[in-house]
Amino acid sequence: MVSAIPKPADPLLAQAAIATGLLGPNTAGLTLFYGIFIKTGTFSRTLLAHECRHVHQYEERGSIRAFLQEYIPQILTVGYASSSLEQDAMAAAASILVHR
Repeated sequence: MVSAIPKPADPLLAQAAIATGLLGPNTAGLTLFYGIFIKTGTFSRTLLAHECRHVHQYEERGSIRAFLQEYIPQILTVGYASSSLEQDAMAAAASILVHR
């Protein structure tokens, strides 16, 4: 739990994250491989499931670099919410509500 989602240390990556809407005032969670950051006051089982699915996606790709090389072009071309990796994480999170 963090009071604010941290921005990437790399200035270019931080700029891209803000410009694409990946990071902003309404960002509730962020996953960086096994590191999951959840903004204080936003925790839910659904959010945690969403972020854990991103961990799974990182594992499938083998590294942060490989994940970002796929993820960033997606959010730049189709937008954050329409990217296939986000759609997959949203579907995984929604499935926990069904299997409660």
